[in-house]
Amino acid sequence: MKYPFMIVWLKELKDAIRDRRSLMAAMSYAFFGPMIMAVAFFALVTEATSERDVSVTIHGADYAPELVSFLNQRGIVKSDEDEARSIVMTIPEDYQSRLESAQSIRVIVRADYSERSGSSQRQRVERALTEYNQAVASARLMMRGISPEVMQAVIAERQDTATRESRAVLILGTVMVFVLMSVFFAGMNVAIDTSAGERERNSLEFLLSQPISRVALVAGKGFAAATFAVLGAVLTLIMIPFVFTFVPLEKLGVDASFSMWTQAAMALVLIPVALLASFLQLLVSFMAKSFKEAQTYITFVMFVPMTVVFVLEFTRYSHPALAYLPITSQHQVLLSSLSGETISVLAVAVGAVTTLVLAGLLMLGVSYKLRSEKAVFGL
Repeated sequence: MKYPFMIVWLKELKDAIRDRRSLMAAMSYAFFGPMIMAVAFFALVTEATSERDVSVTIHGADYAPELVSFLNQRGIVKSDEDEARSIVMTIPEDYQSRLESAQSIRVIVRADYSERSGSSQRQRVERALTEYNQAVASARLMMRGISPEVMQAVIAERQDTATRESRAVLILGTVMVFVLMSVFFAGMNVAIDTSAGERERNSLEFLLSQPISRVALVAGKGFAAATFAVLGAVLTLIMIPFVFTFVPLEKLGVDASFSMWTQAAMALVLIPVALLASFLQLLVSFMAKSFKEAQTYITFVMFVPMTVVFVLEFTRYSHPALAYLPITSQHQVLLSSLSGETISVLAVAVGAVTTLVLAGLLMLGVSYKLRSEKAVFGL
């Protein structure tokens, strides 16, 4: 056999294509993952940009008609319906007397601040009260012949230099984490089936008895699983711009579309990650004693690198070394591609090399594992 590695690779690909479960696993995450994310972002954007009136139950509204009118102009309307019970405002009886005597007035806003769904409504109510407070305070100063500007020694004027691409990172940065997850999910079933599955079907011993090295055998299996992993990542990258066209991100000044060349570059960057994930899954599968046990182990092991990326994404932690480490380097390249930042070729190359080196070590580890009868027969 001139190219035993290629023969094993094609053989495993044919077996995986015949297995509808493997195909569905690679396709399902690519299709349903972006759709679920789009639905979640649609709900978040709709809530954040909602201009609907906020219904508030106001106790003591007759004591402060000017305040109620001001709130009504800001889209905060008085309602006695049960649906408005989530936000209750209480105005004290001595509102007018304290207002005339230039004293502070305590207006109570009672709500469940742990409820996420009503956070934007609560913020709108608090902003409106703050505006009314500033208006009343300015009027009190002017009545005493004092300019309200004396209370504003420094005014912070905000000038946003963010581009549509940099804003996209804030929204779609989490989406890139799911793109990395698609690499691990799409090839998982193929990796398990070509290892623990073949062992249960008693075909692994037959393959090992062929005139082919263990390294070539493991490489062919790993590349077959990596092929499905890359396929899942490519489908995810294709689906993301499509499904996000139905999300009104333009209300936030965010553009979720990226060019075909950007998608191709992202897919190329993910190839080393696909190899790393596939050989890691093969190693864990051969360490397990059965197919179901391999599924359980891989599920836990798979979330270890993903947890690191999630932590980095949500904590916004940055360090120069992250640009050269496996997985984190690819994650930063994906983010830079979205934001339009200059991508360091050296960082991309070093990150790819370190990832491939780690994948090669895992491949050698699997080959060494197959020298044991316990791994071959699942003892």
